[in-house]
Amino acid sequence: MSRDLHSLGMSFDTWQEAVEAAIATNQLSVIGELNGGQLVQYGDASGALITILAVEPFATFAGFQAETQTFGNVTMLNDVLAFCEVLDPRGKVMTAVTANLVQGPLLAELPTQEWQQLGITALTIEHAVYESAQTYEAQTGQPLGMLLSEGAQVVAAGNGSSAPDAAAQFSARVLEAEYRHNQLTGQRFIHAIVDGAFPFDVCLPDSPQLPAKDSVIAGTAVMTAMVLSPVGGGCGGCGGSCGCS
Repeated sequence: MSRDLHSLGMSFDTWQEAVEAAIATNQLSVIGELNGGQLVQYGDASGALITILAVEPFATFAGFQAETQTFGNVTMLNDVLAFCEVLDPRGKVMTAVTANLVQGPLLAELPTQEWQQLGITALTIEHAVYESAQTYEAQTGQPLGMLLSEGAQVVAAGNGSSAPDAAAQFSARVLEAEYRHNQLTGQRFIHAIVDGAFPFDVCLPDSPQLPAKDSVIAGTAVMTAMVLSPVGGGCGGCGGSCGCS
């Protein structure tokens, strides 16, 4: 079972159980059509997302309605995984990350989508919380704000030696954190907004104590992203096969 679902308060044993539970809510929405099939999504009130590509090559993956915003160039590597170059306000690439993109199947056949408004979230697999930046750096010997996306490194190397995925290692300072309740399962999880290599959201499994402001979250995660306000081609202007409401 994909462990990233646990960070969203969805402790299902199998993906089939998760999909069946989502279907049973009668709250699935079609966000796009392609290749004679549909891209379907369950959007939970907590912000958790389950996206289902109901046509070959078939895929089901988790996501989140991020509150943070950044800009980036998006290049699809397959129907789900995107190579995202995160940009500063002047358009310079600050860092790159591979992430499962909510609208990915709709953009898979398109060229790089430049200067897109993105919401990026880390769905944690393993993590630790440190009291402060000083504590983190003293205990780990690592600078705060690290984001290591091995998938992005594979893409940059361009040698095809291994297949990229959405896994990443990160550290970031907590700006705020709150509990959220997944309506599909009734389970609680933690949502945090952080400042690291760039501003992004983090989802964590439930814990008795929320990460405090200015503490540090560090660990491994599955990175997920969504295009917030499509610009230019692809899904822009409600054209093509993209779902618009």
